[in-house]
Amino acid sequence: MAEETVQQNPLLHGLVDIGSNGVRFSISNLDPATARILPTVFQDRAAISLYDAQFSGTTKSPISKEVVGQILTSMRRFKSVCNDFGVPDQNVRVVATEATREAQNSAEFRERITEASGWDVELLSKNEEARIGAEGVASSIGSVTGLVMDLGGGSTQLSWMRSEKGVCEMAEKPVSMPYGAAALTKRIETAIDATAIGLLRDEMKGRIAEAFISLQIPKDLQLDAEAEGGFTMYLSGGGFRGFGYLLLDQHDIKPYPVPIINGFKAPGNAFSSLADLHLDPELSDRLDEKFRISGRRARQIPAVALLINTLIETLPKIKTVIFCQGGVREGALFEKLPQETRAQDPLHVATLPFAPRSTELVGLLLNYALPRSAPYIIRFETAPALSNMLIYHSNVPKESRASCSLHSTTTGILASAHGLTHETRALLALSLCERWGGEVSDSNLKARLEDLVGPELAYWARYLGALARVVGSVYPTGIIREEKLRFFATDEMAKTGAIILKVAIREDDPTTSAIMVMDSIKNLAKVGKKKRNREGFRRKVALNLVRDLE
Repeated sequence: MAEETVQQNPLLHGLVDIGSNGVRFSISNLDPATARILPTVFQDRAAISLYDAQFSGTTKSPISKEVVGQILTSMRRFKSVCNDFGVPDQNVRVVATEATREAQNSAEFRERITEASGWDVELLSKNEEARIGAEGVASSIGSVTGLVMDLGGGSTQLSWMRSEKGVCEMAEKPVSMPYGAAALTKRIETAIDATAIGLLRDEMKGRIAEAFISLQIPKDLQLDAEAEGGFTMYLSGGGFRGFGYLLLDQHDIKPYPVPIINGFKAPGNAFSSLADLHLDPELSDRLDEKFRISGRRARQIPAVALLINTLIETLPKIKTVIFCQGGVREGALFEKLPQETRAQDPLHVATLPFAPRSTELVGLLLNYALPRSAPYIIRFETAPALSNMLIYHSNVPKESRASCSLHSTTTGILASAHGLTHETRALLALSLCERWGGEVSDSNLKARLEDLVGPELAYWARYLGALARVVGSVYPTGIIREEKLRFFATDEMAKTGAIILKVAIREDDPTTSAIMVMDSIKNLAKVGKKKRNREGFRRKVALNLVRDLE
């Protein structure tokens, strides 16, 4: 049988990240419409530790022929995958970091890869690795202001960063320290006694303190941190993510409702109790079962806990820690995007492909019905995304629409969207659920998402979803040819504790007078009733339904 020729797709880009703990392969579609969220077409990982390959004994050794052979086989496999997908050779980038940079046979190793694949290997310097890792963090969150750490197998990089509207500022000389997850694990496991561990901790404190001073953090960033009660620290790299999954497992909300590490936020003091953590077999098995954390990665968690706790003790106050999926792989893609693409809102980009024709008008309607006291994230982030998703679940059986919507941001259509926080995912899920009536077969997930965002934001998400239900009833195709429905929200909360909402509909218009539309309008008032609110924040909704003769 003749081999089929696959047409090349110039929008597809391949990336190989040869790291210390493994080799990651991916193919991403960088269509300008969705490039901001780095849509992944294919991803794979070869669990080959170049760090362990060089430090398997008491002294450092070259990368062995066996390990080189395993990586060459993996590279040939990825070459075949790229050919099948139609990825042009010029769109494939191969980058190598610390373990390759420090290998005794680095040049020979890279030459063998080029011979096997036809792709040149780009050996990143310490500064380039830190910069690209920081770009990966910038891709993971809409805006970034604070300290950034990227934890590899052999080393960890510390920097400061400010990323806003597609422009990244960061330390001119990020600091690389020899405290990677694998390296630190080896030092802990070979320590003679507790005294040796104490000396290691003192050494780390000294290096970290010197690193912080050398970063020359801008004065305004320091003042902002003081005003906010501490710095925000963004953590990337497999070692940090493994520790993040441990925090997910031990979170107060059980089970934690968002099984995605990117965008997970925790208070800085959450690490103190885990400083001397030793995993028991039961916990290690649970992490493997729930989050696919391998035994090798789980074995590194105590070392990562020691590193984080030492950071918290040594650096100025860390108020919040945010875990990021983005690292070298994501940064190598993100840094090549145009600024106007990088500046886009990830939530808007993720939902726009599903938008109905009149999504902008739908968004205006929803905004008219939100009082000015509604939180910013509801008015300017959740509402536009909900407008884009207004009719997406219309083809789902009626009894399943609310449930499908509730799962859409965590395990459904938007689960793979890169750059969203957990709060963003939860609010959109709750709003979409209410848009389709709010009745779900499993109320436990809904309750856990409400606990995640808190009672006030949960209330506003339900209110927004109930508004979208009215709009969707009047305009079931998401097309607004002429204005048949108008909202006027009066912010009377300070006086009455209620939302005063006027709903104006066309006189004798079958589209707005149908029974299903009237039911959705009446449902608006139910959002403010006690039985619909679990605890805490509640606002009564006072409806004024008028027939618009104009």
